[in-house]
Parts: sequence; C-alpha cells; structure tokens
Amino acid sequence: MARWQGFSQCPGCGHDLLTGEGERSCSYGDCPYLPEELNVVCPDCMFNFMTMEGNPPCEDPMTCTHGEEPRTHLANLNEWARQHGRQTAE
Repeated sequence: MARWQGFSQCPGCGHDLLTGEGERSCSYGDCPYLPEELNVVCPDCMFNFMTMEGNPPCEDPMTCTHGEEPRTHLANLNEWARQHGRQTAE
C-alpha cells in the first residue's frame, strides 16, 4: 500500500481536502502531514486543481508546466476520497 493510501487526517480536523473548505484543527495553513501524492496545489501559484480555485498568473492552469506534478495527483486524491466513503466528481 502506498503511503498516501493510508493517510488519515488529524483527529478534529474539519478541513475537506476535496472542497478546500472547513476548519483545520491546527494552526498550519497547509496540512504538514499530507503526502505529496495527494497534494493537488500548484507549487508556484497555489492554484488548487481539485477545486479549480486560485488566481494563477498563467492563461490556462490545466496546461501550465508548473502544475504538471499536482495534476497527476488528482487521481490519487479521488481514489483516497473513495476509500474514505466520499463521492467525487471524477
């Protein structure tokens, strides 16, 4: 089993990884324990490829070279969500 498949959010964390909404139980902006394979945020501009929210400087964030790796993590996050009983838009 890959590390991301066994990932569990901290007790009391209400942050929804699929929607980007909810209260975190810690004072971190981003989850410090989130495996890289579930990170769907552009490292350059912080555009979220799952929610399609952010203010990217590029014309099309879905083709920007900075977001190539996070876009590959979308399938992992969708699979992780299904494993935890969540419906996804995929």
